[in-house]
Amino acid sequence: MFDIEIAGIVVLFLIFVYLVYKGVKLLLRYLAISTISALFPVIMIVFFGVDWPLNLGTILFFVYLGILGYTIYISLSFIEAIIKSISKLFSDGKKKKEEKDTED
Repeated sequence: MFDIEIAGIVVLFLIFVYLVYKGVKLLLRYLAISTISALFPVIMIVFFGVDWPLNLGTILFFVYLGILGYTIYISLSFIEAIIKSISKLFSDGKKKKEEKDTED
């Protein structure tokens, strides 16, 4: 017989796996952004001769800027998705009302 507790545990396990997958994916993106941001001042100094001091402070500053920029990008993308879904809900209701009015 199918037990509701087992179904609940399976659902919680699937949610847990999904959240861990998303978290690891986000972590890997942040590591990639951090690596690219750390390489930026090195490339600018070595290849383009920019007059910046090449020290840990400069590298960490660019890593911070990269992480901050990516976090702002993710936040704005999330806000945009929420606004689009909310506006879609309201526009669908409006369209249905308009269709109902045109049918009469």
